[in-house]
Amino acid sequence: MTTAERSGHYLIKGITRDRKVFRPGDWAERLMDVIVLFVGERRPGFHIASTRLAMPFVDTGVKCLMISDELRRVCPEVFEFVIRFAEDNDLALNRVDPGAG
Repeated sequence: MTTAERSGHYLIKGITRDRKVFRPGDWAERLMDVIVLFVGERRPGFHIASTRLAMPFVDTGVKCLMISDELRRVCPEVFEFVIRFAEDNDLALNRVDPGAG
């Protein structure tokens, strides 16, 4: 098992704590674009794979973004930006550890 596979993840759901759907509807894709931009600027030559560092998806009709703990090591500034974004917008944010569940 590689370090990346052992890393935990953070799940951000596009629903606020008071159960309102977060808008705009493409927020996860926009954050993914920011991640790609930040990593590209701060780590030239580091190829980002969306399935490895961050992955937008829909779960039971709710837009979500899964970010890998590896992002914290690759580009701590963008990791903190994404976590702060979730907190500032009162989005559900949960740590998902490997092997849990």
